[in-house]
Amino acid sequence: MMKTLIPIIFLFILFTNTIAQDNDYKLIANVRAAKIVVELHLSDTVKAQKVKALVANQYATLNAIHSKRDQDIQHNRAKTASIKAKADEAVKVSHQNYIYSLNQLLSKDQVEEVKNGMTYHTVPLTYANYLLMLPYATHQQQEMIWANLIAAREQAMDGGSSKEKHAWFNKYKGKIANQLSAEGYDLKKEGDDWAKRRDTKSTSLEITQSNKIIQVLNLQDKAKAESVRNLVAYQYQKIGELNKQWKNRLMVIDSLAKSKEEIDKEAAKAWEQHKAALDQQRTIYLTKLGSWLNSAQIEIVKNEMTANGLHTEFSRFQELLPNLTEVQKAKVYQYLLEARENALNVLTSRERNQWFIKYRGRANNYLSAEGYDLRKATEEIEKKQALNN
Repeated sequence: MMKTLIPIIFLFILFTNTIAQDNDYKLIANVRAAKIVVELHLSDTVKAQKVKALVANQYATLNAIHSKRDQDIQHNRAKTASIKAKADEAVKVSHQNYIYSLNQLLSKDQVEEVKNGMTYHTVPLTYANYLLMLPYATHQQQEMIWANLIAAREQAMDGGSSKEKHAWFNKYKGKIANQLSAEGYDLKKEGDDWAKRRDTKSTSLEITQSNKIIQVLNLQDKAKAESVRNLVAYQYQKIGELNKQWKNRLMVIDSLAKSKEEIDKEAAKAWEQHKAALDQQRTIYLTKLGSWLNSAQIEIVKNEMTANGLHTEFSRFQELLPNLTEVQKAKVYQYLLEARENALNVLTSRERNQWFIKYRGRANNYLSAEGYDLRKATEEIEKKQALNN
């Protein structure tokens, strides 16, 4: 009699524990569902309750399928493949029914929010990170990244744990990496560079300058502010890369067994190509900035990146020659604008000043041809300053 009672008692305890576990999970499912529904901001309380029940039921259904799958595999490992296949089919049917029911109650955007809520908002967060890591990704590449993340989310929604959900995203991020690598990206390098740009406490030039510029811009949209700050820092990194490539090429040219005349010719050609690369990068950079900033804000960025050299130099000319005509002022200003464009391509104050000196000289030549004596004007200014002191 006792021998018969022992298995019965064991089964009763197991059954009781299973019910307790199911009830515990239902509580967890309800808490998760409530957090998701809150983010929908539904004014219709009846609808909110229906959605909450639907989401909680989906969590419970998935848990039941996964639990049965794991138990069946534990009892019959020889049929693991068929057990998993059966569970996958059940999950697929449950997923389809769930999404259909959500669409009956919610808008497309609201359904998206539910999906994101069930997957820790990994899609929007990861996509935003890709755009920060690869600010010049093409429209097609962005679409590819987005499509893969959406596909990962559809699978991750059905994961039984955070580990399973993240595993799906990692799988699709691998597909993204393969595609981007095939299109010429060095993702190891891009990742390392992005890590440097994220270190906002760094004293490197790209960080100190990008921090300063974003502070002056005072953008209220935090996401936009970070996109702009990241892009400015990226531009400084790109200038540094182009400079390094140019200097390496000069070293190769110097090592060639050629005459000084031939070396100088090769060096001049290398400079022209380097200058063209810098100009092209500047154009790409300013065009991208235009997707977030208006023309006045872009002017601020340009001036901050060139230590306000344009305004300083133009004010000097106006002080030196107060009788300049509007046409002459416009011509001088144009020279200084060109100086600023070139100064955007450099990293040091010395190089920046050299560009302004070069175009200041062109402005001086123009004004001399217009009949102005700049040396005399400079001497008069210096005398006035000496008297005032």
